[in-house]
Amino acid sequence: MGRLKSAAKRSKWLVCAANVVDDQRTRIASRNGAVSSTSGSTHGEFSLDESLAYIDAVFGDYLEYGGLGADELTGASVLELGPGDNFGVALRFLGAGAASVVATDKFASVRDTDQQREIYAALLERMGPEERSRAASAIDLGELRFDPKRLRAIEGIAVEDAATHLADERFDLIVSRAVLEHLYDLDAAFAAMDELLRPGGTMLHKVDFRDHGMFTDGGMHPLTFLTVPDRIYAWMSRNSGRPNRRLADYYRAKLGELGYASRLLVTKPVDGEELVPHPERLEVSGATKAALDEIRPDLLSRYRSLSDEDLATAGVFVIARKP
Repeated sequence: MGRLKSAAKRSKWLVCAANVVDDQRTRIASRNGAVSSTSGSTHGEFSLDESLAYIDAVFGDYLEYGGLGADELTGASVLELGPGDNFGVALRFLGAGAASVVATDKFASVRDTDQQREIYAALLERMGPEERSRAASAIDLGELRFDPKRLRAIEGIAVEDAATHLADERFDLIVSRAVLEHLYDLDAAFAAMDELLRPGGTMLHKVDFRDHGMFTDGGMHPLTFLTVPDRIYAWMSRNSGRPNRRLADYYRAKLGELGYASRLLVTKPVDGEELVPHPERLEVSGATKAALDEIRPDLLSRYRSLSDEDLATAGVFVIARKP
């Protein structure tokens, strides 16, 4: 059985078939009312130190690459998309001076209440006096409740529908990490975010373009998922949130269409580890270039025509300011 599973992982079409079956199971479960998910339960397998390090890294990226300081954060209203199973990043924003954070998620992440309480208590303990005072005023650790005027968590709202549910609210900052690659109507999502963002406001999104292990777990080329015909890929992914296959060229064009001043920083190359700090350009040569040349003839036409740099970019950090 083990050999059979291993062989199946190395077959492109068997992988496609398995994902089609899984996607249909997800669709049926959703129709039957299942809204909870473990996909956003990032902290479920973390130790306390790992959770704190993760929160610090996410918040630190927003500060560093978004150029956020006291002037930008004091009194700001923040919309965090897809926070998953923990609101530590939201607490960090409040501690840094934000007036309020609304955290929305399409799914209700599975959470360990005791673990969450421990994380929040440790976060507060590590803050300076002023930061701690601002953040602590938003949370009751005993009951593990948040002051809805400061930190409001809303589950069951897709990004595409956020403007309808938050019709009377506007935000100075919209942030997300590992969210946009899972949306299947990015045009609608950007329209909603644009409506919710105040003029002069900023969007910060970290987006992962990889196949999330669909084909690479079996040792296949990291761009194999870009060779699958659209109709088959939709059957594989639309209900289960697998990558939407929107790459850097889409984000560049969409933000230009909206009139935003934007930059895309490269977070990962297709064949390597995260780049720190994130550069604005990616040089493609040697083995990477050879691997792209090998698979380019098999790619769908819209990917086949992309530059080596865009194909080799496996993730970006989006920085966009609304006019």
